[in-house]
Amino acid sequence: MLPLVLNEQQVFIFKFWFNNQVHSGMNHQNELFCQIGAFDAQHRSQVYKAACKLAQHKVSLVVTSSTTTCRLWGSLRDETVKKLLANPSEVQISILSPGCASVPR
Repeated sequence: MLPLVLNEQQVFIFKFWFNNQVHSGMNHQNELFCQIGAFDAQHRSQVYKAACKLAQHKVSLVVTSSTTTCRLWGSLRDETVKKLLANPSEVQISILSPGCASVPR
């Protein structure tokens, strides 16, 4: 299943506490998501390609975009996303490319 792409103004973004850290969350159509990464908008196509690769592994993803930022979100129901939250050092956004720098979460 391909990742959903949304304008960031169409979603509700909030903060939540998990594993002694504050995370960004997002609600869309009664589904809760956690931010996996945030990137400059100029890297939107690379973020989408990475999301497509991850989606091949049955990870439920959404990409949101604003004029300045592109964000990758994973469903909080997804076991892979839960593992990433529990072990943030395992988050590998290197799929994107060496030139695709992340922005502050």
